[in-house]
Amino acid sequence: MKITLSQNSKQYASIIFDVIRIFLPQLTWQELTGERATSAEVLDIAVKEKEIVVSLNIQNKIIQPIISTDNNELRRIIKLAVYKLFIQFLGYKGSPWGILTGIRPTKIVHRLWDDGYNARQIQDILEDKFLLNTEKAQKLIDVTSIQRKYFLSTEQAQRLVSIYISIPFCPTRCYYCSFPAFSLKKWGSYIPSYLDNLINEIKMVGQALQQKDIKVQTIYVGGGTPTSLVAHELELLLKAIYNYLYSGDTVEFTVEAGRPDTITEEKLAILKNFLVNRISINPQTMWESTLEKIGRKHSTQDIFDKIHLARKTGFDIINMDLIIGLPGENLENLQYTFKKVDVVKPENLTLHTLAFKRTAKLQQNSQAVKSLTPVEEMFAFAEKWCFEKGYQPYYLYRQKQILANLENVGYSMGDKPCIYNIQMIEERQTIWGLGVGSGSKIVNPADWTLVNKYNPKDLVVYNQRINEIVQAKVDKILGLG
Repeated sequence: MKITLSQNSKQYASIIFDVIRIFLPQLTWQELTGERATSAEVLDIAVKEKEIVVSLNIQNKIIQPIISTDNNELRRIIKLAVYKLFIQFLGYKGSPWGILTGIRPTKIVHRLWDDGYNARQIQDILEDKFLLNTEKAQKLIDVTSIQRKYFLSTEQAQRLVSIYISIPFCPTRCYYCSFPAFSLKKWGSYIPSYLDNLINEIKMVGQALQQKDIKVQTIYVGGGTPTSLVAHELELLLKAIYNYLYSGDTVEFTVEAGRPDTITEEKLAILKNFLVNRISINPQTMWESTLEKIGRKHSTQDIFDKIHLARKTGFDIINMDLIIGLPGENLENLQYTFKKVDVVKPENLTLHTLAFKRTAKLQQNSQAVKSLTPVEEMFAFAEKWCFEKGYQPYYLYRQKQILANLENVGYSMGDKPCIYNIQMIEERQTIWGLGVGSGSKIVNPADWTLVNKYNPKDLVVYNQRINEIVQAKVDKILGLG
């Protein structure tokens, strides 16, 4: 099916595009908003005083559901009308998330909690107004219920921030990766100058925060793979973080040691010495042949060996990332992976459903993967496994181009969630992003609105513009309150 918009409907194009992509994931923005093709169906939306009329002209046959509207809910009603058109009149299968297409569905639920609704009322709203199935609505209630005890008050949010630090280097680039990640072979010579500039950014931002008596609650060093740095480079970085950002108010310090082939006993000792209390060791899968397919240069035994070494060094909160829907994998492969995960029993487990990003190598073969992957069955197994093993879902987000319209979920064993992940997803705390490709979320605690600012994704540009980048952050911090 090809769909173009009538001239009247183009003002709602972005809303319509998000909904139609639930059913036609390969539809491009240009195809939807372009000039009418002779073979295309034309979608028209008429907004009247008390109703919305959605018309789809298919070979001169007009389908026309009418939905009464409240102008205060115009965006939701338009999405609802287009969604129902595809479900009721065209026979498409709906999404378990109904008309929710955004990255952070939990934010809708938090607004309802803030407005005084109870769990039963929230469940009804999610199912009736947004068409979520019962399971997804309940999951949102469960996740947000856990998150709220970690939210800051207005007063706390004025004096506590979090920090994200980007180390954008990796031994090799994984085929599914869309993050700024530079291979050591090609870009390793840039590490010394990058670290100099990053440490300067850490120092200047840290001093500005200290001047305003703003404390750092959580620190997250991500990438890339931070443990791609050699031991003395890692020590230089952590020393700067400890000197300028860490304080008695810092309750969580995470470093992604995501690739087992980058972990050594010496590096783990350095992490522990600088008070890192949470690390990620991310296999993505325990199936050996898949590791090779996706560009990982380590074995499953490496994963077990490095987790054992981390436990021996004293780390009692370890996260593992797994990806559901990797090329060639089925339910049997996933069951094998979880059998192996059960041996090491990580405190945090993050389940990612494969998503096809424009900048990832895997995007080139996305159609073949989508047609072969029984991802819904696999995801259901993973959720059931987590529940039976005592893991609780504590954060959730979705992505564009995600398989089967599913989601990514972070699970925690006991009361050990990653507080940074909660603050980053729910956007109830200012987060300062330092380094290549990092984003800063500057939150106004008075109304929880925020402004996003991003560092350049290009390593060369970041190095060239470092003084400008740092000064802009310092000026913003010193101008707060």
